[in-house]
Amino acid sequence: MNIKLKIMQISDVTQKYVDWFNDTDILKYSNNQFRKFTLQGQIDYVTSCLKNSNKVLYGIFDDEFHIGNICLEGLESIHKKVELTIVIGEKLYWNKGVGTLAVSKVIKLVKSNHKLHKIFCGVVENNIGSGRIFEKNNFLLEGKRIDHIFFNERFYNQLDYGLIINHNL
Repeated sequence: MNIKLKIMQISDVTQKYVDWFNDTDILKYSNNQFRKFTLQGQIDYVTSCLKNSNKVLYGIFDDEFHIGNICLEGLESIHKKVELTIVIGEKLYWNKGVGTLAVSKVIKLVKSNHKLHKIFCGVVENNIGSGRIFEKNNFLLEGKRIDHIFFNERFYNQLDYGLIINHNL
């Protein structure tokens, strides 16, 4: 595998990419499960990300094959923190360390390109794989929000992770 990150472009939006967001396995622990996705909707989303200086949407690629996304939101936060979300849409890449490697790469990008203090994320407690991705990248479990998320007719706890990336700000 040759995993790399690149800023998503309109040309990267394909029907296969859209199909990830209509797959219940992929969105099992995501708020995106409540939305309907279309090709034009994703083109519009990528376009809006490209115009938004507070947000960056990276595609995760194996060579030129698009396998997932990482989004950073809050780049201009007065609090000098950014929220990270990740999806590995290509199931053949699940449980192969791709998410861990992609998060490692985005941490390096944030450190070198932005004057931020912290990266944070929230994970549904039952989403063991996502929790492991962040723990392997030295994120600390900062808290647990009890019955914080409601999916599929039941409540789930949310685990909040954080990583201090610059102590000098």
